[in-house]
Amino acid sequence: MTFSGLIFIGALCLIWIALKIAPKFFVRQVARAAFKEVGKHALAKVPEQIKLSRVSTPQWKDETTIQQQAAPLVRAGFSDLGTFSVDKMPGVQIRMMFQPQTYVTAQITEHPKAGNWIEFATRYADGSSDFLSTLPDQGIVPPPFVRTVRAAKGTPTDSLYQQHLQTRKASGIKPVSQNDVVHEFEDAYMRYMIWKNDTGLSAEEVAHRAREWAKGNRVGAAQS
Repeated sequence: MTFSGLIFIGALCLIWIALKIAPKFFVRQVARAAFKEVGKHALAKVPEQIKLSRVSTPQWKDETTIQQQAAPLVRAGFSDLGTFSVDKMPGVQIRMMFQPQTYVTAQITEHPKAGNWIEFATRYADGSSDFLSTLPDQGIVPPPFVRTVRAAKGTPTDSLYQQHLQTRKASGIKPVSQNDVVHEFEDAYMRYMIWKNDTGLSAEEVAHRAREWAKGNRVGAAQS
């Protein structure tokens, strides 16, 4: 948890919290030190650990899209592990799928603010991960042990899966089982957040989100 997927769940928390705070500073044209202070306050509100819980009857906002994303993966040999909620992140749902021959996890995520995206993940014995994600780059610097490839939303998921196989590192893949998938997700999120808490949110990261917020506000005003 950008987890790219895992990591992007974590990243999204940082982003949305920063968005609530950064604009107040942004409009006052504050200096670098103030943006770093925003980042510190944002990180302090983000949980360092999360727990996934299976949802027996998921309530998707766009169930049709979720099904369209999942169906090609089932045909590609993925097992459907079910849908999970994330404690401390109300409204987030993740449909977990796993390909046991290639050790690839697919995470179809619906976020109440960021909408829907899909991510493919491969774990490695050295603790690193390769991701392919349709979530746009959020301007949050990832740890050095996370490698992410971006892909366009709307691309068929079986094509995205093949792209991930072609772009991921071929050696050192961790042979996880479907019983490991949820734990791997939770552990990867925790490792990401420990690293992020140690390094902090930079002034550039917060400033990037403030600019995106301002740009979105201008677009929204022009359309209203």
